[in-house]
Amino acid sequence: RVAVLARQVADALLDDEHVDLEITEERFIFLIESLIMDDLRLEDRIDEEATAWVKVNRPHLQEGTDEWETAMDRLRDDLAASKGYIIR
Repeated sequence: RVAVLARQVADALLDDEHVDLEITEERFIFLIESLIMDDLRLEDRIDEEATAWVKVNRPHLQEGTDEWETAMDRLRDDLAASKGYIIR
């Protein structure tokens, strides 16, 4: 799925002439795919860190409840910001 998304992004950028390639189109698509994968891995790490923190520091919160989700959303945003990343 990421490869398909990378191809679609590359095609849109190339079709609208937003980029002028000095590398092959295949390399360009590979770089886009790599960036997407890096992004997804970072979001996974942020989610794992947030989950671990909430479980340790807010053990009274039941996973899946509104209170849990609110705490997770805030913490994910804070963790992302500390890493120079924007989730939303």
